This record gives sequence, C-alpha cells and structure tokens, in this order.
Amino acid sequence: MVGDSEENDDCVISDEMIYIPEVRNEKRPKVGMKFDSLDFVYDFYNRYALLAGLCHSSGREKYSKEILRKEFVCCKQGVFKKEEPRAVKRHRGISRCGCKARVVVVKVSGCKQYAFSLVVEGRNHTMTPPERVHFMRSHRHISEPAKLLTKQLGSADIPTHKKMSILEVQSGGMEKIGFTKKDIYNFEYYESSLMKNHDVELVTEYFLAEQKNNRSFYFKIEGDSNDRLTLCFWADATSRRAYEFYGDVVVLDTTFNTNRYGLPFAPMFGEFKKAMPGGEPKMIITDQDAAMARAIFEVFPTTFHRLCIWHITTKFSDKLPRTAYEEYWKEFKETIWEIDNIDEFEEKWHAIITKSSLTDHPWLSSVFDLRKSWVPAYCGQTSHDIRRCPRMANTS
Repeated sequence: MVGDSEENDDCVISDEMIYIPEVRNEKRPKVGMKFDSLDFVYDFYNRYALLAGLCHSSGREKYSKEILRKEFVCCKQGVFKKEEPRAVKRHRGISRCGCKARVVVVKVSGCKQYAFSLVVEGRNHTMTPPERVHFMRSHRHISEPAKLLTKQLGSADIPTHKKMSILEVQSGGMEKIGFTKKDIYNFEYYESSLMKNHDVELVTEYFLAEQKNNRSFYFKIEGDSNDRLTLCFWADATSRRAYEFYGDVVVLDTTFNTNRYGLPFAPMFGEFKKAMPGGEPKMIITDQDAAMARAIFEVFPTTFHRLCIWHITTKFSDKLPRTAYEEYWKEFKETIWEIDNIDEFEEKWHAIITKSSLTDHPWLSSVFDLRKSWVPAYCGQTSHDIRRCPRMANTS
C-alpha cells in the first residue's frame, strides 16, 4: 500500500490508495440507470452497499414541489474539526475520514423516473467484512415481525437484553438478526413517546370495555381545568368481592410506583370507600409515605394505620454503618420480633443503641418515634396481630 494509513474499528484509511468495491457488474450503480421512484433507487443502492461492505447516508437534496436531485454519500464523508485537548471519556475509532464516494440521482425531465447522473465508487478506506456489515447503521432494520414480538415480550415484562437473546435464536444467530440492542431501545422509546399524550384515552377506553363486560367493574377518572389527569381509581369485580369478605385488613404498596406527581391521596381513598362494600377497613398497612398517612387519617379516622414492618427492617442494612449492622442486627431483630412487652422492648432498644454508639443516629431515631405503628409489641391492641408483612403486591 502506498502512503500513510491508520486503522480504526472498521477499516484501514489511506491518504493515497483508492479502494474500489468488488461487486458484480449488474449490481453496481452506473450513470444513466433509471428507476421508477426514489424508493427503488434507495433499495438498489442500499443492496449494492451491503454487498460491498459499505455504510451510506442521505446527502443534499433539491426540492421544487418534489425532489429533483438527491445525493447518497459515504458515512465516512467529511472530517471532524480538531478541538482543544480535553478529558476523553471513551476512545472510539475514526468514523469520518474525508471519503469522496457518492452517487447523485436526478429527476428525469418529462417523466416520473429518476436516474443516476454521477457515480463515484472510489474510496479512501477498506470495506467492512461481510460478518460485520449488518452492524452498520444503514443496514440495520427491525422487521415488522420482530417489532411485534418485541411488543409482546415487553407486555410480559421481559427486559431488553433477554428480548435480544430470544430474537437472536429466532433469527438463527446474531449475524442474521439485522439490528442491535440499541435499535431495540430506540424502537421502544419511540413507541412509548407515541403513547405519551394518549395514555389517558387508552386507559379510559380499556375501563369502559371492562365495565361493559362486567357491571361490577368500578372506575373513576378525573381531570383538572387543563384536561390533565388528577385521579385514576379502579377496582374489578374480584377485588370488590374479596374486600367484602376479607377487607378488614388492607395492604397498599407505593414502593415501585411512587407518587411522582405529588397528587393528593385523599380523593383516591374517597373513591376506595365508595367502591368497596363492607365499610371502613380495621387496619391499613402501608410503607412510610407521609401523604398517604395524612389521607388515611382524613378518610378513615377509625382505621388503625400500620407501617409495613418488612419495609422498615430491610432498610437496616442500608441505613446503619456496615460494622454496626453486622454486629448488632441480630439483637435488633430479636428485640423487634420476639419481645411482646412494651417496657421490655424500649429498655432493650435503648441498650442496643447505647452500646453500639447509635443513640444519635437520625434514621433509628425516626423509626423509634414511629414504633407504635410497626413494632409488634405495640400492635397487640388490635384484633389483627399480624406478625409479618411479606413483600406486598404492587398497587398504584
């Protein structure tokens, strides 16, 4: 090879050597070739680029009610401007090297056809090998069956990396899949953006359909003066029937879907009260959500509000210093679970935090202040001495 050259992640770049793609003559673009539409032009040139091991992109266009002239250029066209040295977060191969290869297609006068008016095949870099060409941007494409399967897997909460494994097996290998994990992420982002401003409409349609099938399905949707959602509550026939028989204790969980918009919980509990037969629950168990606690007191003043002991005890490992947790967690656990006498519990608790030098620990102080809402020794006053609250079902 003549002249200086440098390697990047795909090819060898040369300042003097010209590389011509090795493609069968009938598959190569030639000046004068005519096509019935720009779509046919794109399909032909894209197929040529795939066979040649090239990546291409759209260049300049000329309009006058319709496209009169269009260019397809090499993805390595142009060069990056040299900037001042700065911290490099990630080293990447050279993606632009001033390649001059391009084709120009123009509208044929007097008809609807398009024809190549200029073809420059010579390149200043080597071609991408066949086993890697399908990773190039212009050759990546998610087929309609793959999109459908991706949506179906998403509805089953299958994570993206596992979706790729399934799609790879279905396609017969990674070299035949035709797209990357990033393409799937982009597709899912695009799909979610389409739903963004129509989710309330879709939810309302779904609720109406459910109510048509079963009159016991209850829902309430409200909005503000700007047509923004402020309340969404629903209860199906099964949950309403279950509450009638077993609704003396209700467990609510906001761990996974937090109240990110700061909406008040009181209207939601008001609808809950309307929807559920059997009156107020005797006990409601939640995590440590202050807004929910206020709403429960407002709507269900006679209901005993208890905090989920599971949520609190699982935080000890995160909140305490590592050495303190490893040394004293067993004593904390025995004190919480095995002591039924209130005075004995408080005496033992203070003894542990004193010898562990945790008397001023803010989180331990906060949960101790709330002890009447979660420690079993204080909950014997209710008729439901629930000793454990396992991982709660997600209710948003």
